[in-house]
Amino acid sequence: MKIGFYNSCFMEWEIERTFAWAKENGFHGIEIHGGPRYKHVDWREVAEGRCTSSIMQAQEKFGIPITGIMFGVLPFLSPEEAKRIEALQYIETLLQAASRLGVKVVSTFTGRDPAKTLEENLELYGQVFPKVADMAERYGVKLAFENCPMYEFWPPVYNIAVSPYMWRELFARVPSPALGLNIDPSHLIWQGIDIAEAIHAFKDRIVLAQAKDTELLPGVMRDQGMLTLRWWRHRIPGQGNVDWNAFITALHEISYDGILSIEHEDPVWSGSDDKVARGLLLAQKHLENFI
Repeated sequence: MKIGFYNSCFMEWEIERTFAWAKENGFHGIEIHGGPRYKHVDWREVAEGRCTSSIMQAQEKFGIPITGIMFGVLPFLSPEEAKRIEALQYIETLLQAASRLGVKVVSTFTGRDPAKTLEENLELYGQVFPKVADMAERYGVKLAFENCPMYEFWPPVYNIAVSPYMWRELFARVPSPALGLNIDPSHLIWQGIDIAEAIHAFKDRIVLAQAKDTELLPGVMRDQGMLTLRWWRHRIPGQGNVDWNAFITALHEISYDGILSIEHEDPVWSGSDDKVARGLLLAQKHLENFI
């Protein structure tokens, strides 16, 4: 297991600058944002084989692989058919781009119809995701569900792959081996889910692991209650409540040998490139204690 990061915290940085900084600071993989907010890659051009040189050259020049492509907010389960079709087209673009680049994992959310319960969304999931799984199998790429509930946003439209209970349902309804998990402990801890138990239960589905922490704020909970979802905030690893020794030990126990990809969404270490970089380096230093 080695440490990398997700480049969503450096969205303005071009490919060359991102890979050069990663190399200089001892990172071993980069997970790249696959949405339109990242202006330095046209994923359609990559998918069509018209523009792969800059990414391929960066990987070769700096000896750092792209460990995944991540774009979550696709409306796979929208009540509007046109939006569902658009989501399928976009994820196929990312899967095809990953195949051309030799990237093994594309991560996303499941989508969600916000007018329905989690369980009610499963019926539509069972209709839509066999098509997605077929695409992933065809391109030889794993399609991984990241487990962010997105509950702090309204409407909560983006994901039902939020817990072991839901993962069992998702994989039972679409049992394709091309579907997996990009597991992020920060979203499990505030739900009260046992992180190590979840890792062991889904050891055969974990294809990528992210490293993001969550700080619980009991004073806010006492004042505002649970429903505001302001009683926790994301932090860099080591500055929240995730037990990183337990998390990484569980990954070792299931023989996970991929990249531990730091996702930096810490408001304390944000506001400038220098602060973001410092946050990543502090997170890296903390995680190295357990790897």
